[in-house]
Amino acid sequence: MNQCWFFPPMFRAACGRGCSLRGRNRQYTTATFPTWSTLNHEIPAPSSPAHSKLNNLLASSKSAPNDIWAFYNDVLDVSGPHELDLFIHQRVLQRCTLSMEQMRKNSRRHYFSMARPVPGHIHEDRFQNIIRNILSIGYTPSREDYHFILGQFAAVGHSIGSMGVYNEMKGNKDCLPNNVTIALVLQSIAHRLGLPERKVDRQETANRARGLLKQILDDMRSRGIPWTNTNMDLTIRIMKYTSDEENFDTLLKLGYGIDLRYPDRPVLDDQSSALLPFTLHTLNTVINMYGLGGNLSKLVQAFEVLTVPLPHAQKHFSASFEDEDDFGIVPPESSLSFGFPSAEPNTTTYTFLLRQISQHNKAHLARHYLLQAIKHDIEVSRDLRRKVITTPNLEDVQAPRIAINRAMLVPVFGLSNRNKNVSLMRWLHDRIPSIIRRKKADILHFCNFIKHLERVGKWPPPPKPKSHHTTRRVPVSTSKDYIDVDGVRWHRADVEDVLAVDPSIQQPVPVYTVKPIDLRLHLRILKTDVNDLTVYYGYVRSVLARTIERVKDKLGRRVWRGRNIYLKDVTLVGGTAARPKSRMKVSKDTWRQIVGYKPKLKTGFARPPSHFHHKVIRHQYWREVKSIREEQAKGSSAGHFTRSGQTSMLKPPGEEGKEW
Repeated sequence: MNQCWFFPPMFRAACGRGCSLRGRNRQYTTATFPTWSTLNHEIPAPSSPAHSKLNNLLASSKSAPNDIWAFYNDVLDVSGPHELDLFIHQRVLQRCTLSMEQMRKNSRRHYFSMARPVPGHIHEDRFQNIIRNILSIGYTPSREDYHFILGQFAAVGHSIGSMGVYNEMKGNKDCLPNNVTIALVLQSIAHRLGLPERKVDRQETANRARGLLKQILDDMRSRGIPWTNTNMDLTIRIMKYTSDEENFDTLLKLGYGIDLRYPDRPVLDDQSSALLPFTLHTLNTVINMYGLGGNLSKLVQAFEVLTVPLPHAQKHFSASFEDEDDFGIVPPESSLSFGFPSAEPNTTTYTFLLRQISQHNKAHLARHYLLQAIKHDIEVSRDLRRKVITTPNLEDVQAPRIAINRAMLVPVFGLSNRNKNVSLMRWLHDRIPSIIRRKKADILHFCNFIKHLERVGKWPPPPKPKSHHTTRRVPVSTSKDYIDVDGVRWHRADVEDVLAVDPSIQQPVPVYTVKPIDLRLHLRILKTDVNDLTVYYGYVRSVLARTIERVKDKLGRRVWRGRNIYLKDVTLVGGTAARPKSRMKVSKDTWRQIVGYKPKLKTGFARPPSHFHHKVIRHQYWREVKSIREEQAKGSSAGHFTRSGQTSMLKPPGEEGKEW
C-alpha cells in the first residue's frame, strides 16, 4: 500500500471529527480545475440512517461541507469505510471543502488582512483521511483525485503539501504525474512565493522554493516530460521570485528562443519547431524579473525587443556585398525565416515597467515610458472610437488593451516626490488634466453612441450565451491594491496573476480569441479612471505647491547666508546668454524678484503655507486676498497693499524675526 503524505497517526488523531489541525481563520482559495463527471452512476442502497442522510446531502448542491463531513464520519463510525463504495468516497472528497468561487473570494479577503500567512490547507486532514479510506478498501486513488487535492493546495500556496502528493503519485504506476500535475505543483510554489511575509522569513521561503523547483525540473528531464506553455510560464514566475537570473536566461533560450545578448538573431542551438509561443503573461514576467533583480539595462532591452521585434539584419545588407571577410558566413535559410517572439504590451506591462524604473530612480526613463504609454493610449482611443462607428457589428471590435490609469502615475509621482524633482512633478501635473479631458470626451462619445443605438433599436445588445469558462469581472473599485509587511510592499496583482493561470490547459500552442468590446464595462472603467485621476490630481497639486515652497525656502536660506545657488537662466541677474546655466551668488533684492514672494496678509502668511490643502486655512487665505483686491479697486488710501509696504513686509521664510 502506498504511503500518503499525511502527518503521523498520533498527531492526526488529536484532531476531532469535522475539525482541522489548523485554526479556523486560515485563508485559502482554489485553482480553476475541472472535475470529473458523476452522471449515470448507481448508488447502492443505504444501510443506515447516516448513510441515507449522506446520500441526500451529496445529491443536493446546497449542502454545507461541514455537514457532509460530519455524516461521512458517522457512517465510518457505524459501518466502517467498506460500507461506502469508491464513488461515495470520491464525491465526499470533492464536497468536503468549499466551492471554487467561495474559496477564491475568501483568499482575497483574508490573505491580505494577515501580516504573516500560515502555510497549509484548512481541510488537509480531511483529504488525508479520505485517501487513506480509499486505500483501505483495496482501491487506488485516481489521478483526478490527486489533481483535485493539488488544485486545492495550489490555491492556498501549500507547496510542501503539493510536493508530498506529487511524490506519492510518482510511486503509483497507475497515476504517474503528467503535465497537469507538474503545472499544479508549480502553481502552488509560485502562489506561496507571491504571498506577503516578513523579511526574516523571505530568504527561507525562496530557498525552499528553489529546491522544490530543482527537484521538479530534474524529474521532468529524467522522465522525458515535454515542456508546455503553461509549465514554462509558471517556472519563469518562480524564478522571478527566487532571483535565479542565470537559469532564467537559459529557460528563455530553450523555451522561447530569446537571447537578449543577441536580440537581432535567433539562438544558435535553437530548434524553432520546439519553441513555445511567447505570450503576454511571459512578457510581463520577464519585465518584472529583470526589474526585481536590479538589471535595468536588460529590463529596458527586453521591453524594447520583445514588444517591437527587431527586423532581420540580413534585410538591410546589400545583395552586391558577398565578401565573407566583411559580413561573415551567410546564415542558413532556417534562420532567415525565424519569427522573432513578441507580444503587444498592455496596461499591466507599462505599470510593471514604470514601477521598476521608478524604484531605481531613473527619472528620464520614467518620463519617456510614461509619455510613450500616453501616446499609445491616445492611438488606441482614437482607433476604438473610429471602429465603433464604422463597424456594423460591435462583436467584431476588439476591446482596448491599454488605458492610462492612476496605477501608472503613482510610481512616477513617487519618484519625483522622493527626489524633490520639481520639473518631473510639474510635468506630470500638467499631463493629468489632458488625460482627464480625453477620458471625459470618450465617455461623452460612447454615451451618445449608445443613445444612437437606442434610437435605431440596436440597444441593448442580445445576451451572450454562457460559456463553460467563467470570466472574472474587471475590478474597478478604488480599494487598496497593496499591503505593507515590514516595510515591503506586496501587490495584490502578483497573487491574482498566478491564480489566473489554468493548469488544465496544456496545449502546445494556445488558441487566442479576440475579446470583443463591452460598452457597459468600458464606460464603467472610464468613469472610474476619471474619478480616480480627478482625486489624485488634487493631491498632486497640493504636493507640488508644497514642494515648490520648500525648495524656495531652502534656496532663500542660502541666499540670506551669502551662499551661491544654481540658476538655469543667469540673464535674470544680469548674466550673458553665453552662460545660460551657472552657480553664483545672488543679492536679496534680486532673489525677491526671481522668486516673486507674495505680500504678507493680516494673518501673517506671506503665501499659502505648506498645509495649504487644509480647507479652513485655504478659505481664510482667499478671503483676505479677495478683501485686498476689493480695497484696491475702490482706491482706498488706507489699504494694506501699498508699494512701500510691500517692500518692508517681504521676508524670506524662516527669517521673519530678523532685520534685513
